[in-house]
Formats: sequence, structure tokens, C-alpha cells
Amino acid sequence: MRAAVVASFLIAFASPVVLAQSADDAALIRGIGCWPEAVSPFEPGELELQPIELTTGDADIEDDGKALFSGPVSMRSGDMSLEAASASYDRKSGIFLAEGGIAFRNGASRVSGESVRYDATQGLFTFTDGDFELPFTPARGSAASMELSRTGYLQLERVVYTSCPAGNNDWLLKARSLKIDAESGRGTARGASLRFKNVPFLYVPYFTYPVTDERKSGLLFPKVGSSNQRGFELETPVYWNIRPNMDATFIPHYMGKRGLQLGAEYRFLTRRHDGILWADLLPNDDETGEDRWQYDVRTQSFLPWAWRSTIKATGVSDDNYYEDMTSSRQLSSQTNLERKLDLERYTRNWSLFLRVRDFQTIDPEILPEDEPYAQMPQLVADGSWRNGLLGLDYKLGTEAVYFHRKDNINETKPNGARLHVQPEVALPLEYNGFYLTPEIALDYTGYQLDGLPAGQNDSPSRSAPIANIDSGAIFDRLAGKSNQLLITLEPRVQYTYIPFRDQSDIPIFDTIVPDFNLVQLFRKNRFIGYDRLGDTNQLSAGITSRVLDSSGGRQLLALTIGQTRYFETGQVTLSDDDPETFDTSNYIAELSIRAWRNWTAGVELQYDATNDRTARTSARVQYKPDDSKAINLGYRYVRESLEQVDVAAAWAISEQWSAIARYNYSLLEDKPLDQFLGLEYESCCWAIRVLGRRSVARSTGQSDSSISFQFELKGFSNVGSSSITGLERDILDDRSR
Repeated sequence: MRAAVVASFLIAFASPVVLAQSADDAALIRGIGCWPEAVSPFEPGELELQPIELTTGDADIEDDGKALFSGPVSMRSGDMSLEAASASYDRKSGIFLAEGGIAFRNGASRVSGESVRYDATQGLFTFTDGDFELPFTPARGSAASMELSRTGYLQLERVVYTSCPAGNNDWLLKARSLKIDAESGRGTARGASLRFKNVPFLYVPYFTYPVTDERKSGLLFPKVGSSNQRGFELETPVYWNIRPNMDATFIPHYMGKRGLQLGAEYRFLTRRHDGILWADLLPNDDETGEDRWQYDVRTQSFLPWAWRSTIKATGVSDDNYYEDMTSSRQLSSQTNLERKLDLERYTRNWSLFLRVRDFQTIDPEILPEDEPYAQMPQLVADGSWRNGLLGLDYKLGTEAVYFHRKDNINETKPNGARLHVQPEVALPLEYNGFYLTPEIALDYTGYQLDGLPAGQNDSPSRSAPIANIDSGAIFDRLAGKSNQLLITLEPRVQYTYIPFRDQSDIPIFDTIVPDFNLVQLFRKNRFIGYDRLGDTNQLSAGITSRVLDSSGGRQLLALTIGQTRYFETGQVTLSDDDPETFDTSNYIAELSIRAWRNWTAGVELQYDATNDRTARTSARVQYKPDDSKAINLGYRYVRESLEQVDVAAAWAISEQWSAIARYNYSLLEDKPLDQFLGLEYESCCWAIRVLGRRSVARSTGQSDSSISFQFELKGFSNVGSSSITGLERDILDDRSR
């Protein structure tokens, strides 16, 4: 509730004043009107004296210190003003009284009422039958009486509050009494009820709340929903403000089909440390009969000697936890949950990195022998020296790591340590937009393996030189009738040579063959990870052209095409399979268009010229006429693996109505994977949002349907799920794919 804002403008009125009337009586009036310093609770100089100009039609000033003003009375000081039909002041009693059509205004608020009385001996203001309006909140309300002390203590009787504009009372908060203490920052309400469309739906006989930005312990508004997997859902969060830099939230979560889940979140923030810790427990799940739990830890610390640490750890009780306990496809699509501790330090020439990491695999389709290794630990030290001896650039990359897995260890999947060292020397040359960078490096990787059968080499190693020449240029010219466009042409050519080394006795710990794309086009090693160094004799070439707005630099169009030519067939593979024989890579092409005001489009294409077919493609189009309307169309295709179409929209139908929707369909599986439809009605002071969703679980392929809603009273609070507004933001920002 915003009653604290009411207090702010009443406090402003309590500052010391010097009265002035018209020019004729200015000297006389000036003598009667100073707040007695003897009753002021403020130290001298704490409040700045703000003279108030008083204009009145008639003034009657008596010798005993009494003054009467009438006809009407107007008082002004800066952006503050007070108007009344009449006013009086008694110096002996210290009472100032204004009556008849009271109208008070300042920059942030307005108040009207029958009368306002100030008792200088007690430092107490009293408004009767007052109506207040806070245009910048916005909010308004009324009270039968409002009492305010100059120390910031405010008491209101028979209070009505709403954020609806005048003439609209769609929702009202009523309270028998309301007390606000500015010093403690706490408000206390008694006999409070909340009405919507004149129907009471919440009554609280007594509650306290913060009247400042400071947090306060207490109940938060509940969240309500329903799904096939969990049944009716109700969350009733309880907030605990432990310290200014520390808090916790306890979340009882009732699920009709599964039981009562208990969740807790703990947050802390200090000068050097911050973090969020989450855990929940569902004892004896009604569906499975088992205890279900989850934890999530994320912390960051700035340590002595410029070190920084990061902890990220997530774990669940079973493989199906996310599919049963959430409707989020982002969570349910995970296959491995990461748990790691990172230590980092950066200097001018060195970057140091220490990591301890393992995983929890929650995809039952992943075989035990294919689960990722734990790294216990990993140490990386990379050095870089530019423009060193003889004008050369020097680099040194090093890594030492021990890979560990408790179960399913065999001669092809052993545990072991790996050491990688790669010194590199480069000579960067640049001239008028051209660049040429010859590089030479030496790659060494050695192992110490555990648990191999007798007679097998438990310390294999590999060393090979890497030669690389990277060159390119940037050409540009102005175009258009008034040179409003800047067109660039950016060719790039890179030659790489790596000789063959037999690596069949080296295990695979963390190395993969990545998807081929523009980034991979210019990588020296076709593998990611140090367990394999791909032999190659290749020439990669690409060209990019951009069209830019010459005045602001905004990119309107970008087109890139590239391909790699292989002079020799690479013999190194991840497995015992025969190497693929081909002379060229697939063509890679990317097109991004922002040439039209409301339209953006992008296409990524990978074309297999050898077999004359498309290997991979994706396309997206967005139509966004304004910030509240967007339609996204997407298509993704990977040969023999994936083919999906995706349509998502967020659209403001009228000033009050808007809708969001998504339909993600797998052409390969011939079924929808994710679909939802949401409607929102938003008035000037309240909103209601409803979302229905149906999605397919990752592992089981079963569908889960859910419905959620959010009811918001603007300027007060909301009930329901915030994920609805999150989905809308994702679509408008084109992150729905």
C-alpha cells in the first residue's frame, strides 16, 4: 500500500514558515508566524526554512497573538500550495486551523478535505474527511481523518485506497485504521479488506508491511495453477528478511496429485560474496511413493590476490524430476546437471583457471559408459605477449586435468590425467585494411592412465606442429543517392597444415566433433578438446558483405558464404571407423536482413555439394510493427535428425486485450512438441492473464497439460504465475526459438 507517500507530502507541510500577505500588511503578518523552536523535534538547521506566501481577502490580527484570515486564503511555497475558505492562528496555543474546501498540492501529491489543523505544541497535523491523489504512483484514496506528527508518525481512520482513476473503483483496499511510523519504516493496518468489482475476496484483520523500500518479513501473495502431472497447485510463500544483505523465502507448494512440497531459497550479498541457494523436498510422492528433492547453488566470491571463485551446482533425486515437477521445457530438456567450482585470476599476460567439476546424468537414453567424466581437478594457465621480441606475438596454452569416473571403467574408457602444452608464435602484419598473420605452434598432449590391462601403454602422448596463415581485407564504399549506405566486402582466406599422428591409443575424455558452421570453418583443429588433433592440409575461404546505415552504423543486411578445400584426407577419427573421404566441406551461408522497418529475417544454410543436397538449414522471420506486437516464424532442419516448424506470436489486440501463442511442430515425428495459448485483459488499474500449455516430455514422450493464471492489482500486488509475462517478453525479443 502507498500510504507512505501520503505521509511524505504531509511532512513537507510541517516545515517552518514565515507568513506574508499583501504588501500593505506584510510587515505585521511576518511577525506572527514562526513555528516555536521550543516544540520542534528537529535540531537547528535540520530543516531548511521555507518562506510561505499567504494571500487573503481579509485579515484580522489581534494584540493577543490571534489572527483570522478569510475570503479565500491561499498559501504557496515553491511547488507546494494550500487553499482554504478561511484560516486562523493562535500564537499562545500554537494552533493553526484552515477550514472550508481544503486543497493541498505539491509536486507529487494532492489532498482535499474539510479542514486541516496543526498543533505546534505537539507537532501534529490533523486532516478531516480528506481525499488524496498521487498522480505519479498513480493512486488515490480517502480517510475520515489523517493525523501526522512532524516525526513522521501517521494515523488514518477509515481508509480507502486504489490505483484506479477517479470514477473507477474496480478494486479497493479498505481498512478500519492505518498507522505508519516513518522512523521504523513500518505500517500497521487493522480490519483490512480487498474488494474487486465490489465483491470482497480477501479480509485480513491485522497485518504490518514496509512503507519504505526496505524489505520486511511476512506472507507473499500465493501462486495458483493446475497440470496433468501435478493436479491443482498452490504456492504460499513466506518471506524472511534476515538482514539488509540477507533474506530467505520458504515456499510450501501443494500439488493435488503428489502432496506437499517444501521449498526454500536463501540469498546473501556482501562486499566480496553473493549467492542464491535453493532446495526443495517432496516427502513420499503420492504418485511414485518416493522422496523427491532438488537443490541449486550459485555463488560468486572475490578473493584475495585478485582471485574470483564461482560455484554452480544442481542436483535432483531422479531422472524424471523436472518432467514431473515443472512445465518448463528449458528445464525438462536437460540431460546432464553440472556441479562445479571455478577459481579464476587474470593479469596483464596470464589467465589462470582452476576447476573441479562433475555431472549428474538424468537422461536414461545415455549409456553409463557414455556419461561425461568428472574433472578432479582441471588447471589452465594461458599466457599472451603481444609485440614482443622481433615484433612477434607469443602465446602459451597449458592445461593439466585428471578425468575420473567411478563406474564402468574399461580399457577404452579409463580414468587418467592429461597434460596439454601449446606454445605459439605469430607475426601479425597490417596495411590499409589488409592483414596477414602467419603462425606456427607446437601441440603436445600426454597422458597417465589408470586401470589398463598389463602390456598396454598407460602413458601415451602426441606431439605435432601446427602451421597456419590467416589473411583478409576489408573494402568499403558509400552508395545511394545521398550516400546513405555503406557497403563492405570482407574476404578471408586461411591455410592450415597439421601432419598425421597416430592417436589410436589415446582415450576420449571430453573431445567431440562439433557441428560445422562459420566458426568451425576457420578453426585449426576440427575437434573440440585435446584428445584428438585432426591432421589436415586445408584452405578455408569465406567472404562477407554488409550493408550499413552510413549515418548511424546500423546493419541492414549481412551475407556470408564460405567453404573449406582439403588437399589431403584427414586420417584421425574419434572411433575406429574409417575416415571420411571428401575434397571439400559443405558450403556454409548465412543471411541476416533488417532492411525493412517492421521486418527482420535470417537464413542459415549448409549445403552438401558432394551429394547435391541440403545438410542443415534454419530460417526465421519476425514481423514487429511496435513494441507490443510480434509474430515469429521459424524452421529448422538437420538431415535425418530434426525438422521442426515454430510459430510464436504476442499481439496487442486492443487497448485492453492481448494474446500470446506458440506452436512448435516436429515434421520428423509428426506431432506437436510445445503449444500454448494465453490471453490477457488489462485495464487502467488491474489485469488478468490466463495461459494454457501442452508440451511433450523429453524422455517418456508423454504430454503434460497445464493451466496458469496471474491476477494483478496495479499499485498493490499480483497473484499467480509470473512465467506468463516472461513468455511474452521472450516472444517480443525473439527468444522463443
